[in-house]
Amino acid sequence: MTEAELKQHIKDGPRGLYLLYGEESYLVEQYARLLARQAVEEGFDAFNLQRFDGQDMTVEALEEAVEALPLMAERKCVTVRDLDAAGPDAARLLTLIDNLPDTCVLVVWQMTLQPDKKAAWKTFLEHANKVGTVVCFERKEAADIAKMLVSGAKRRGCVLSGEDARYLIRQAGNDLYLLLGELDKLCALAEDGVVTRAVIDRAATRSLEAKVYDLSKAILAQRTGDAFRLLHQLFALREQPLVVLGALSNAYADLYRAKVAQADGQDAAALAKVFKTYRGKEWKLTNALRDARRLSVETLRESLEILAATDTALKSSAADDRVMLEQTVARLCELTRRQA
Repeated sequence: MTEAELKQHIKDGPRGLYLLYGEESYLVEQYARLLARQAVEEGFDAFNLQRFDGQDMTVEALEEAVEALPLMAERKCVTVRDLDAAGPDAARLLTLIDNLPDTCVLVVWQMTLQPDKKAAWKTFLEHANKVGTVVCFERKEAADIAKMLVSGAKRRGCVLSGEDARYLIRQAGNDLYLLLGELDKLCALAEDGVVTRAVIDRAATRSLEAKVYDLSKAILAQRTGDAFRLLHQLFALREQPLVVLGALSNAYADLYRAKVAQADGQDAAALAKVFKTYRGKEWKLTNALRDARRLSVETLRESLEILAATDTALKSSAADDRVMLEQTVARLCELTRRQA
């Protein structure tokens, strides 16, 4: 079922089993709350709404909650966060959802424990699809996130343009939890109710990915001094060298993919279809396609080899991590300079 279909389903009145999961955890939680709110009559939450954490819940307790009759209402609602459907009680859970009484709406919402390739999870998903409603919330594309931010600003009494919403995504990342938190802050600080790019630059918390992107840009532009200044800023913020290296490696992987795609006549849209990890971060591909023009495939391959060697060294050597990362940046700068 799609998100739009789920909205209509909720309007018509929740019934039966719902299994919500996926990368967009913000939406998973929001729809779980909405289902519970719609399933239980106002004022009867204390009697007809039971919440469980799947990590410390017994199946016996869940069975009792599901089978208990609602108080002065047609239905009750039971919610379970992070159900372990592949655990030792997997068979009992299947029996439970197969025999869910009409008087209960059961909402299973996965925040940290996601369905995997285990046979038990596959079986649970198949059963849930047959007897209930299953919705997977995939990561939204940047354009959709930008629309949410624009409408979110409007609800907060502020104005945020689509262009500046996309800029905020590039600066803060594509996680909806973080972005909406940033939006609260920016709207509170906006003068005359307008969230401008200047307000974003002054107050938004930049993601590590955005900071490392600046570092990679400095390396590619042969601005060695700026590259080391940005690296030392990351150190000052207590970012772990291995984490910084991972983000830098990802930036170079973006460039390599873009370069190979260019050689094959492909654009950002084609790349995004192949690599689903760019959903909500399409701007990374656009930037990579632009920046990759100045580098050869050979240079990018050698850069990735340097980064891979540093990754191995950081994980196995007793040498100073910061020094190794500084040496890596120096080698990347020299490699870029040699090609130019």
